[in-house]
Amino acid sequence: MNNTRVFSVTTKNIKRNKWLTISTILVSAIVFTLTSVFISASLILSKTVDYYEQRAQVIVFFKKGTEESEIFKFREQINNPEIIDELLYISQEEALEVYKQDFADNPELISTVTADSLPPSLEIRAKSIDSLLTIIEDINIAKESNPNIDDVMYFKDVVNNIKTLSNIINVGGIALISSMILITIALIRVTIGFNIKIHQEEIEIMHLVGSPDKFIRTPFILEGAIYGFVGALLATIIILIPWYSANIYSNGTEFSTWITEMFKDINLSYVLKPDITFIPIYLFIHLIAGSIIGLLSSLSAVKKYLKD
Repeated sequence: MNNTRVFSVTTKNIKRNKWLTISTILVSAIVFTLTSVFISASLILSKTVDYYEQRAQVIVFFKKGTEESEIFKFREQINNPEIIDELLYISQEEALEVYKQDFADNPELISTVTADSLPPSLEIRAKSIDSLLTIIEDINIAKESNPNIDDVMYFKDVVNNIKTLSNIINVGGIALISSMILITIALIRVTIGFNIKIHQEEIEIMHLVGSPDKFIRTPFILEGAIYGFVGALLATIIILIPWYSANIYSNGTEFSTWITEMFKDINLSYVLKPDITFIPIYLFIHLIAGSIIGLLSSLSAVKKYLKD
C-alpha cells in the first residue's frame, strides 16, 4: 500500500468539506479543553484534601510568654491516643523557622518577623476527619479554664468544603465530559460518513479494479484521528497560554502569592511557570487521547458506512 497515496487521499477528504472539518475540529477542541480543565481541577482538589488531612488538623495557639511547663500540662490534659495520631509542640523559635520556609520567596516579610512575635502552639493531627469533632470539643472545654490559650484553629470545615466541591466537580465533570465526548464521537462519525457517501462512486470503482479494502478504509480512519489530534492540540494551546499569561500578569500580587504557596504545599508548583518537562508530557497526553477518540470514531463510521 502506497503511504503517500493514502495521505494524499486523506488530505483531499479533509479539504473537500472545509466548514464541516472546521466545525468538527472546533467542537473537539472545546470538548478536550473542558475535559482537561475538569480533570485538572479534580486532581488539584484531591491533592489539596490530602494535604489538609495529612497536616496538623487542629492548632492551639498560646499567648506569648506562656511557660512551656503550662503548655506541656495542657498537652497531657487533652492527649487521647485513641483519636489523636500526633501531638506536636511548636516553640516560638520553631514557628519562626516554619515561617521562613513558607515565605522564603518573600524576604521582606521574613525581615519584619522575629521569634518573639510568633506564638507557641500545639499541632494536633487526628486519626481521621471524624475524630476532629471530639478533639475540638475536648479542647474547647479545657480552654474555658485555661487563660494561657489564645486561639484554636482547625481544618475540619476546610477539608469538608473541599471534599464537597471535589465531589460536585467529579460528578458534574463526568456527566458533562461524557456527554461532550459522545457529541464529538457522533460529529466525527457524521463527518466521516458524509465523506464516505461523497466518495461512494469512487469507492465502488476502486472495488471493481481490485483495490485492497485496507487502502480504501485507511484514509477515512486517518481522517478521524487527525480531527482528534488537531482538536487536542488546540485545547492544549487554549489552556496553557491563558494560564501562564494570567500567572505572569498577576505576579507580585497577594493572589499570586497565595496561589504560589498553595501549589507549593500540594507539590504542584511546577505547573505555575513554563516547565520543559511538564509541557511535553501534558501535550503528549492530550494528543494521544485526542487521536484515540478520533480513531475510534472513524473506525465506527467506517464499519457503519463503508461496506465491503
